[in-house]
Amino acid sequence: MTCPPELRAAVLEVTNRCNLRCPCCASASGKARPDEMGLDEMKGVVRDLAALGCRDFTMLGGEFLLRPDWYDIAFEAKASGMELQLITNGLLVTPEVRKQFRSLDPQTVCVSIDGATPESYLAARGVDGFGKCRRLLDELVADGFRQVSAITTFNAKNLGDFDAFAEMFRGTDIVWQVQMAHKGGERFPDELLMTREQYAMFVEKATHWLYDRHGELKILVMDDFGYFPLTPKLRFLCQRWNGCPAGRYVIGIRANGDVLPCLSLGSEYVEANLRKRPLSEIWNDPDSFPRFRRKSGKLTGRCAKCPMAERCKAGCTAMAVSQTGTMTETPFCIRQLETERIVREVIG
Repeated sequence: MTCPPELRAAVLEVTNRCNLRCPCCASASGKARPDEMGLDEMKGVVRDLAALGCRDFTMLGGEFLLRPDWYDIAFEAKASGMELQLITNGLLVTPEVRKQFRSLDPQTVCVSIDGATPESYLAARGVDGFGKCRRLLDELVADGFRQVSAITTFNAKNLGDFDAFAEMFRGTDIVWQVQMAHKGGERFPDELLMTREQYAMFVEKATHWLYDRHGELKILVMDDFGYFPLTPKLRFLCQRWNGCPAGRYVIGIRANGDVLPCLSLGSEYVEANLRKRPLSEIWNDPDSFPRFRRKSGKLTGRCAKCPMAERCKAGCTAMAVSQTGTMTETPFCIRQLETERIVREVIG
């Protein structure tokens, strides 16, 4: 019998309710789901995750602060022995909420900020919140949290802010987490999707700060940035990469109990619902998440021909689906970009 995979991390949407309507939101957050779980159900989910050996627990929304009992859910995660990560848009964080955060001792407090100026923040998020979020990041650092992260989701419209962001966070204790927008939510307009040329620019800028100016900026790239680069500058990136962790080591749970391999994927990827099947049964079932757990030998296009195919497995699934409509190939790959550049230089 095949042993069930190790559950390393879980992301729990405690409510889909949100005070913003960001077009890049993978969950199309706004209104609460009509059938969101109650506090006892949420606590049960947290305990079930811990019982499965989950070590890292991320709580988000929507905006999780709009759920009155958010603290009780977060406290349950800590009491269950899991490391806690909180992701907020920051606009509802008051001094009292910061005290609640401190009492939980989270591993990381993350604040989403998608514009490096008041104008670009307003364009990305539809509200005047830049000053509030920027001050909050400094306040959280002063509070002494183990890690304070600013999460920026880049798209075709705000990529021009990259340099301004880098200078803003350079020399601070803020960890700048950069990722790319993809078609996860129903509000996402096609014009926000990066082109491959813009992706190449994103890679170039990130590499500049990761290597050429290493140590000046605490920059953290996510799983949509890769894979198996040829340049020694980025060799460190994929030392432990063994394909998208969604459904294999990571799980996402919506506020209504829907279980997905990753919350960045749409409703067509819902595997089951916790009101119909217990979490342990879903996770340990060898037939669960088959598209994610049995991807070997099923890649297509250039990914199928790549020498790193069996390790890479077409990279981040959400990005692959967003760009190609399939899980089995992705054009957003550093190794592909480098290979194309080498071929052009050889041909002349």
